[in-house]
Amino acid sequence: MFLLHRRDQTFEQVHPLTVSFLGIEQKVVLVVGILAFVGISYFNNKNQPPVTPTATTASKESNQSETSGEATENSSQAVQGSSDHLLKLSAKERADEATEAFESWYKSFSNGDVILEINKELLKEGSGGTSPIELQTKLIDNLKAKFGDKVSDDFYTGLQASFNFNPVIVDGTKGLTISKQNDDKSQLLRTWFLDTQKTEKNTKIVLRNDFPYEWADWRNKGQHDEKVGSMFSQIDWDNDLRYEVIGLVTSKQEKNIENIGGVFVVMQYNEKIGKWQVSGTIGGVM
Repeated sequence: MFLLHRRDQTFEQVHPLTVSFLGIEQKVVLVVGILAFVGISYFNNKNQPPVTPTATTASKESNQSETSGEATENSSQAVQGSSDHLLKLSAKERADEATEAFESWYKSFSNGDVILEINKELLKEGSGGTSPIELQTKLIDNLKAKFGDKVSDDFYTGLQASFNFNPVIVDGTKGLTISKQNDDKSQLLRTWFLDTQKTEKNTKIVLRNDFPYEWADWRNKGQHDEKVGSMFSQIDWDNDLRYEVIGLVTSKQEKNIENIGGVFVVMQYNEKIGKWQVSGTIGGVM
């Protein structure tokens, strides 16, 4: 299903103008809304102050499929006008720059690179393990060190929100894993590039970069499409040149943690540092 916010809309067929490249033969659902991140602590740790969730989701059921979803956007609102650099470029040049920036991030790590590892002793029954908060904090710190400024700050805040719903834990059978403990499958969007090395007694979380991808023409086609035009509607596509979309197929490669059909990653041009970044704005297909 398509996952984003603001309005919900159900349809049976992926529209060829915007998402046919995903090659996913299944019924697709669009749900629209906005997620403003605040830390929602899934585990009620007495050392952590309680936080009130402020996410909103829209859902409805039809006789053919069920919709659920999440939309996420940058904390800064889209503004009319863009930097001199972007204004000097053609539409193709902007798309090429954004795609190259995505590739620079995506190829900055190898498929299977270890991003979090625990001692095998933690797999033993009665060892006490490590708390989910410690594990996810260490994982995000490692990602920051790995990715640098190739991704935006809200990339991490969104990932933190996902871990609050689907925590990083040491499971008695699976070992170190990202455990789906929430019915909202949209929370899986954030972890599309993460996996475990093994299905049982795992000690390593690894990075994945083996999913095919391509630029999606959201500005000229996607936003005007009657079926999926509501996706990323928080962005002023007609006036704000700072955004482009990259689509990836994730369903054709197996994963050890629960997978989704595909994701749409929004690239944002950061005017302060003069470069494109992988942003925290993401949509997806279940």
